[in-house]
Amino acid sequence: MSHGNALTQKARYRAHCTGTGHQDSVRHLKSGPPQHPVPHADRDQARLEAAVFERLDGTIDYCAHPAGVAQVHPEPGHLTVALDPEFASGHSLPEHTLGILLPTQYTGPEESEGPGGIIGVRLRGIDTAGLHLGYAGTDAHVTLTGPTPQQWHTILDNQLRACRDHHLTPLWDAPDLTPAETAHTAADTTWHDERADSAWIASGLLRRIGLLHTVTTPYSARYWPHGLGWKFELRYEHGAPVDHDALLEHLVHPKWGIPLEMTRDSCACKTCDCDRGAERNCSYTLTPQGDHGEVVIHFRRDRAGRDVSDEYGRLVAAGAGAEWLQQALPSHHHRLTPASAA
Repeated sequence: MSHGNALTQKARYRAHCTGTGHQDSVRHLKSGPPQHPVPHADRDQARLEAAVFERLDGTIDYCAHPAGVAQVHPEPGHLTVALDPEFASGHSLPEHTLGILLPTQYTGPEESEGPGGIIGVRLRGIDTAGLHLGYAGTDAHVTLTGPTPQQWHTILDNQLRACRDHHLTPLWDAPDLTPAETAHTAADTTWHDERADSAWIASGLLRRIGLLHTVTTPYSARYWPHGLGWKFELRYEHGAPVDHDALLEHLVHPKWGIPLEMTRDSCACKTCDCDRGAERNCSYTLTPQGDHGEVVIHFRRDRAGRDVSDEYGRLVAAGAGAEWLQQALPSHHHRLTPASAA
């Protein structure tokens, strides 16, 4: 990352983090005054982005791109997230994400623990730019793209129908927090305040989610909340480069990265193959200074000869392209693809 002039370095960093490509990043950085290649979000914006990051559902590990995000476009007060169309075979990732993101209140006969979805998230509209999300009482703004406007309207109609069928009242069009949301937050203000205070970590990760397919090539990428932080598990085919140094260096870049301190917990990388192709594991922890919300990243390289045909089939079913399959599962891809088409 140290080669080239300042603009080239910044554009390269932005391109890797966002997945938008080098030339697009150069044009963006030239379009205004000098700016951070991946600008930080303020507190309200970070809260909304953290909600989107959580409800992208990082446990769904087989999409066309790792985490189901093709690219992001970060600005100081706005983030655009380009979603993959589906996960597995025939399941809509945008519909799944919206269904567990928008808040609802259960009004049926059974007991309820509180609102569903993410408290405070609001639907601001649908247009040719995508589906627009906000946060109650703030100017926070996230745009989800991928489906056409008509497809978004269909997804929303399906969500409304599901609400009617399951005794749920939509809360996503209220201008301010509803009484149900306020009551749920008041029941544990410390926890909700701590989550809001640590949302900048998830926001920083989402704004750099492209790193999972630009500087490293895991065939499976999973993440999930862990207290106020996050855990990642990245899996690699035997023989594919793990490249954890490149990923970590981008995440904690001294100028443009997330302000986290990196600790190597364990690393089994070796220059030889003297372990007879055994599985190798490396683990790193990224910790904010004087705060909660550590990020743990576990890198797993499969043992030699492990059958990944099922994983390969899931990626194909989710729409993964040949170029990505060749990078993430090179041995399996070459076995299944004629040399002329590989």
